[in-house]
Amino acid sequence: MRVSILSAISLFTFCVFVGGTVRGQESCSVTLPPIPAAAQIFSIQQERTLGDIEAAWVETHYHVAQNGKFAAHLNAIAGRILSQFPREQAQVHVILIDASAAEAFSAGPERIYISGKMVASLKSDDELAGLLGHELGHIMMHQNAVVMSQLFREILGVSAVGDRKDISEKLRRMLDSIDRDKKLLRKAANIIERQEGINQNEADRVALYAAAASGFSPQAYAELFDRSAETNGNRGSVLNDFFGTTTSNLLRFRRIKKALKQLPQPCREIVPATSAEFHAWQAAVMSDTDLARR
Repeated sequence: MRVSILSAISLFTFCVFVGGTVRGQESCSVTLPPIPAAAQIFSIQQERTLGDIEAAWVETHYHVAQNGKFAAHLNAIAGRILSQFPREQAQVHVILIDASAAEAFSAGPERIYISGKMVASLKSDDELAGLLGHELGHIMMHQNAVVMSQLFREILGVSAVGDRKDISEKLRRMLDSIDRDKKLLRKAANIIERQEGINQNEADRVALYAAAASGFSPQAYAELFDRSAETNGNRGSVLNDFFGTTTSNLLRFRRIKKALKQLPQPCREIVPATSAEFHAWQAAVMSDTDLARR
């Protein structure tokens, strides 16, 4: 029970995507929109400490690929995307893990984890770039710290945290409380779901703009979301809305397409490109004996 709760609370898994190579960057001129952040109880250093605690949990329960070449490609793309963000944003490291599903999630402000199965699902660096832009959007909104702040307040009645020992103890107390009380479990799930709904749309928008500003195709993001969410190009209709049958994925896809149209035309015209380098890297990840065995 503890593992499933912690993974639900501290690992915000957002499987959405986009990407590219340096194409059309001169004609596509766009900057990131303002990124909102909600109130939270963590200072910058405390947020990093929370991320360290979560990362320790992640790397205990997931196998981390040790091949430096795998990480080098991930972090090269992340570096290009990160260059579009404010300079005060901490350096983010992308870490490849073995997981049973196609997953991507952040742990604190300095780490993004991507599963081998996620790598297998991508078609290009354009999609990889969008995936990283999406997760960086969550990081820039401090979503992890915001959600943890709400959980600490509403489950523990806590409005402040201290050093690493204090944060670890409060996290343990909160998880123990949720373990014992199904009502608190539902309350925690509602908090996470509510915040995820708010932040997914904003992170989608960040992914589009960050990809385009870095010379990647923002269109790839929409295509990959459509493929992964199985919306089949369908954004719903007025009738869907009227009868309340518009699913969250249809609504989200509609918003992605709307945000895409707001980009300058030269940005929208950047064509997703596959490359031998990307496919060689992807094949190497997929054939890695350690990941494959696990």
